[in-house]
Amino acid sequence: MRFFEGQDVVAFISDKSMDFQPTDFDAPLLLKQREYLKKECSLDVPFVFWRKQVHGDDVLVAKDSPRSASGCPDADAYVTCQSNLPLAIRTADCVPILFFDPVKHAIGVAHAGWKGTHKEIALKTIERMKNVFGSKPEDIQVVLGPSIQPCCYQVGEEFRQYFPNEIIERAGKLYVDITKSNYKQLLKAGIKKENIKNTGICTCCNPKYFSFRRDAEKSGRMISLMVLL
Repeated sequence: MRFFEGQDVVAFISDKSMDFQPTDFDAPLLLKQREYLKKECSLDVPFVFWRKQVHGDDVLVAKDSPRSASGCPDADAYVTCQSNLPLAIRTADCVPILFFDPVKHAIGVAHAGWKGTHKEIALKTIERMKNVFGSKPEDIQVVLGPSIQPCCYQVGEEFRQYFPNEIIERAGKLYVDITKSNYKQLLKAGIKKENIKNTGICTCCNPKYFSFRRDAEKSGRMISLMVLL
């Protein structure tokens, strides 16, 4: 899926037709992955800026080139205002969040699992864009990509303390809506409702997407990619 069409950015979230699970975060993408992105995005992307995702709330500022990621700390969100610098995260149930500020010409990507969501990584990514690029929340456009939805995200009793307002009880079981929690963070940060697109796709229900909850260790990873032109 492509987003922000007609603007000076490419924003793309893949499905399970290509696995983007990396073995080396400093290595170039595989040839088959590059060919896939050429077909889907009309871009040749030999390298991307990404690190090991640790379910934290750190937001890195990406500079120079994708190779400059080497030696950077592990993190789950990245922002940049530099053109031709592809940012990427991988997901297989966690919420991929894409940020685009057309005024300051800045982008961001965030990987929001339940831990990152609880730590408010979406809100902190916006704060980072404000502090580094001078972005105004009312200008930022956001996409909440395919992720596990409350139809499938069954959790334990301990989740009541993490997401007291996003717990759903059904047939004696508990389910959580972390997409809703991220949506609330965006509003809290000052993002306009009309600037938020929620795909609403459940990765666990929909066989077109990778799902760790559904397939466990057999699951691959989707890529969420953004690059300023």
